[in-house]
Amino acid sequence: MSHPIPYDLAFTLHAHSSDVRNLCVPSPGVPLLLSGSRDGSACVWGPPSNGGREWDVKLRVEGPEKRFISCTGMVRSNGEAFLLAGSSNGVLSTYALPSATSLPPASDAPLQEPYHTLIEHKQNLCCMDTSKGGLVASGSWDKTAIIWKDFKKTVRIEGHEQAIWAVRFVGEDRILTASADMSIILHSFDLGTGRSTVLQKYRGHTQPVRGLALRPDGKGFWSCGNDSLINCYSWDKPEPIRTLEGHTSFVYAIAAFPGGGVLSSGEDKTLRVWSETELVQTIPHPSTSLWSCAVVPNPSGSGPYIASSSNDGMIRFFTQDPAAMAPQAERENWEKEVRERQLDKSQVGDVKHSDLPGMEALGREGKNEGQVMMIKNNDKVEAYQWSSANRTWQQIGQVVDAIGSGRKQLYEGQEYDYVFDVDVSEGMPPLKLPYNISENPWMAAQRFLNKYDLPQSYTEQVVEFIQKNTGGVQLGQGEQNTYVDPFTGASRYTGGGVPTSSGTGGSDPFTGGSAYSSNPTPIASKPGVLPVKTFLNFTHVNVAAAKAKITQLNEELKSSSHQAALAVGDEKNLGEIEALLALPAHVHQHPDKFGDERYSPSDLLALIERWPSAQRFPLLDLLRCLAAISPGLGTLPSPPRLFAVCDWDASTPSDKTRDTNTILVLRALANLFCTKQGRGTMEKQAGEVLGRLKAKEWAKLGKGKLPASTIALKSFNSPSVSGRLTCVVSYSILAVNGEFPIEQADSLLDYILQILSNEKDDSEIIYRASVALGNLIVAPSVSGGLQVGKIQRAKEAAVSLARKVGEKRLTDLAEELQSLAA
Repeated sequence: MSHPIPYDLAFTLHAHSSDVRNLCVPSPGVPLLLSGSRDGSACVWGPPSNGGREWDVKLRVEGPEKRFISCTGMVRSNGEAFLLAGSSNGVLSTYALPSATSLPPASDAPLQEPYHTLIEHKQNLCCMDTSKGGLVASGSWDKTAIIWKDFKKTVRIEGHEQAIWAVRFVGEDRILTASADMSIILHSFDLGTGRSTVLQKYRGHTQPVRGLALRPDGKGFWSCGNDSLINCYSWDKPEPIRTLEGHTSFVYAIAAFPGGGVLSSGEDKTLRVWSETELVQTIPHPSTSLWSCAVVPNPSGSGPYIASSSNDGMIRFFTQDPAAMAPQAERENWEKEVRERQLDKSQVGDVKHSDLPGMEALGREGKNEGQVMMIKNNDKVEAYQWSSANRTWQQIGQVVDAIGSGRKQLYEGQEYDYVFDVDVSEGMPPLKLPYNISENPWMAAQRFLNKYDLPQSYTEQVVEFIQKNTGGVQLGQGEQNTYVDPFTGASRYTGGGVPTSSGTGGSDPFTGGSAYSSNPTPIASKPGVLPVKTFLNFTHVNVAAAKAKITQLNEELKSSSHQAALAVGDEKNLGEIEALLALPAHVHQHPDKFGDERYSPSDLLALIERWPSAQRFPLLDLLRCLAAISPGLGTLPSPPRLFAVCDWDASTPSDKTRDTNTILVLRALANLFCTKQGRGTMEKQAGEVLGRLKAKEWAKLGKGKLPASTIALKSFNSPSVSGRLTCVVSYSILAVNGEFPIEQADSLLDYILQILSNEKDDSEIIYRASVALGNLIVAPSVSGGLQVGKIQRAKEAAVSLARKVGEKRLTDLAEELQSLAA
């Protein structure tokens, strides 16, 4: 691919009020572009009917509950055309269109109601693709991809260990999936049987894989990832046949040119044009995150546009056609915006002002496209980038100290040394990670992951981020701040702190070539984890999906004349509960300060008991979340009734229905610790709860282990195990706070020992049970009544498991446990 004329700005589209996370060209050769945004809307763009230069909005729709739109697409089904929108709540929505190949009329009015609402994914639906034959593929954080035909699920593809970030059809019977687990898999599938088969696994990325693009010659595909690499693969080889390097941070998106070569965009603020073998052009942007890019058909036939979308809500088109370029004044203003953007030192590497060359260095040619050079201009440091096409250095910004320097950060009324903005991914708002250098990073990471129901497998990565991006500051004594990058496959950290003389920054293990190194002051001492005092919870809920499921199940009960069908009072009560749970999370932060409750927790629990076991799960899901914020529910003597609704004591073999209900019950029990009233109930019924937990054979708990152990510790997350572990940890926190009945302390220790003696290799369960043990040992209100022999056996089990698994957090905690006097 050759580019005799470099791309330059054509026009900018303004229709979204927040990050534009996705661009999609629905059909090659058809001048249409789709966009999806965090503002909850999706747009169809096309050339203006009056023949003007800038494209306009032909159709604008809003997703269910105006949830963030993560991905878009267009498909024809049974002769009709549909716009597709994937949302952060896992819902795939469709909207009827006049045509999939002709332009719909321009319209500014959002189309509120989707034609179909497909609820199958359990988490953010972050990517999709369509085939020429009308199939739709969707990929999700729930680690699965689904193939839809005529808007009905036909195949569910599993096999990835983490979120699926990209899907691409290869014909009508094969599909590529790319994942945060760093792998790419080619599957075949059969619509008739609903089965899929792995044909080939591809390696080559060392960080999450973010994007896929098929090569136009049909011989393979391109991929991009958080390791800043772009890989090219042939179908028959598991390793890349070549790798393109140039980006300095995460590469979020990739698109193929019809004649060969690729387009890419990423976190380094650049849109890049590549031939099959090298970088051709780098287009810097004033915005930070370029979430998506596209090669867009041009109706004039003068060569395709290239487009980028970013965190500033803008979509920018670039062209090689001088006649289609923006007016000179508009392009000069664009260049001025790029020149005046501020780059903090961590984006370009730490620099020593006295060692930098002066403006005279700009007289020398650069070595390659995109090369960045720091220039000393009086008292300022400016960044310049070499353009091979124009054979000039272009100023791309001014280098400043890291954002937020010199001040504390305020979050939820408290001051922190750092408050990181964690942009987890498509469709989710930035999540706040507050951190003080005096606290243990493991506990800060646990608090963050549990607050937002993020996978616990990220714990060690979050800790590494905190440690490395606080610049090696001695914990408990110093402060510092720096720019940091994401860790979960589509996130970005930005934080600020107070300057310190103890270090200037740390390298980011997740950004590949974008990191820089420094010489931080060694950490002299390591803070301990114990005691843990923060109650954690399981509060994430998809209210719309639960409501839809309850409605569906109720209709089934009505059709069978079942007496458990919802009465008018039940519907009103559920409506109040659903409205409360749909409120923003910050409204629920102080549940003990709520006024009169307009709903009846007792009626909800009675309704759950009335419904058949197989239909209870969406109601239990609402009760699970309500338990964390409802003082009224906390006052009910609910634990025995909850154990009953999940058939806890049943002697018959477990099935999917009982497993699902058990998970939700255990999480509900764990959530009761979040209110003062709930803690009082769980304290009074500690003997009942622990007795039930201990009576269940550990191996039969399956995914219920983690919630159960958290009841004892209260902070963990893996279905049934998660709730059980959370209960164990929570009870140990009550002990630390002097609120746990001393007569039950030995029973709690027995259960912790049971967990440590039976669990073999699940690091999360081992960690939480070990924390619960440590809490008991350091809790003055109960430690004196514990049997020394049992404590010693539990310690030995925890230390042995930590050595076997080998995770650093486990070995650190084991070392701390050994130092505690029994």
